[in-house]
Amino acid sequence: MNLERTVRRLQRSMMAQCLLFVSTLIALAMLFASSILSMRKDLTKRMDEIEKNHEIFTHQLNVTIQDFNNTVGKVQEDVEQTVQEMNDNVSSQNYFLAYQFAGTFAVLGSLISFWHMSSHLRNFHAPSVQRKIIAILWMIPIYSVSSWLSLVFVHAEAFLGLFKDIYEAYCIYCFLSFLISIMGRGDRDAAIDCLAKHADHLHPPIQMPWAPDPVFQSPRQKAEAVLNQCQVFSMQFVFLRPITTIATIIADEYHESRWDPAYPQIYISIVTNVSIFIAFFGLLKFYHVVKDDLNWCHPFSKFMSIKAVVFMTFWQGVAISFIAHAVFQRNDDSNSSQDATEWSKQAQSFMICLEMFAFAIVHCFVFPAEEWEPGYREREKKRIKATFGDSLALKDFVADVKTVMRSRKVKYSKINKKKSPSTRTACAHEEKGSTDIDKQSPTT
Repeated sequence: MNLERTVRRLQRSMMAQCLLFVSTLIALAMLFASSILSMRKDLTKRMDEIEKNHEIFTHQLNVTIQDFNNTVGKVQEDVEQTVQEMNDNVSSQNYFLAYQFAGTFAVLGSLISFWHMSSHLRNFHAPSVQRKIIAILWMIPIYSVSSWLSLVFVHAEAFLGLFKDIYEAYCIYCFLSFLISIMGRGDRDAAIDCLAKHADHLHPPIQMPWAPDPVFQSPRQKAEAVLNQCQVFSMQFVFLRPITTIATIIADEYHESRWDPAYPQIYISIVTNVSIFIAFFGLLKFYHVVKDDLNWCHPFSKFMSIKAVVFMTFWQGVAISFIAHAVFQRNDDSNSSQDATEWSKQAQSFMICLEMFAFAIVHCFVFPAEEWEPGYREREKKRIKATFGDSLALKDFVADVKTVMRSRKVKYSKINKKKSPSTRTACAHEEKGSTDIDKQSPTT
């Protein structure tokens, strides 16, 4: 009984302990679950806070980067603007120096030409001739002023060049008229009479291949025909040059080019060159006939001064345009041809301003006003007869040499005639013997 009681007591205690253990486990599980739930809630809350802070940080960072990029872009734009302004200032200063330099030479050249023209007006002894000279001297101011304005106002260069080209053609004809006025002293019939004296050396007027050869009744008729053709050859350039210049201006309004065969400018330039060649051919044909009669006024230097202005400026412009297009075409720019054309025009205008100053000085020596004073022609003809060789007495020296050589030749011919054959044989033996002795003397 006691054992059963003891067993029951033990069972009850074990049951109580088991219940207590189970209840304890349940309490611990409930406590652990509640702590896990609280930790999860806390972790979720912290994750939300971290995500929210991340979003705030990301937004602030993006805003800061955007502000930094805006600041950098603004600084870069300011730097580029400052650099562009500095480049523009330097370029404007360079252009201003070029304008000032070219303008100075243009003003000086024009003043020299005006002074030169005034000297002719003060000594207006041959009006028919000196009018042509003054017309030629106007070339320097017109070239200088138009070139300087073309340098400053590049877009107006075509219209300013129109006046320059027209006067260039007019000056070529003025020079031919100048030579005719000198020949006839202002009378064209007298010039034809002077030209008729050289009828034997005159080539007949050029005819078309299918036209018959002209027949002239007199030398004067031939001289008049040649003079008329020379004037026509020079005059055609006066009328054709404005037409080609206006055609070039119209073509440049559509597309500005100089060397592209797809556009008409290159063909207009060829026509202009042919016209210039014909004009100078007529001028040269007349000059070669009368150059000896006009030798007293040095027509060659006058002709070269006109030819240099016309030809040098023209071919200088062609060379500058060719070089500019060759240099600018290296750049992969769609406007390279236009930039090259604009730069070549400015360079050509700048060079002409400088060159006209030199030509103004040359004209003072080539077209002096003293040539047309009364009695100058006779004095100059007498001076030309006293050539450089005569002033050094070279002709006298050559004549003395010829006289001495001729006298020695006559003397020796007389001596040889007086000698007999035996004497000549003895002299020959003596010369042979002396030659043998001379040959043996080095060995001795």
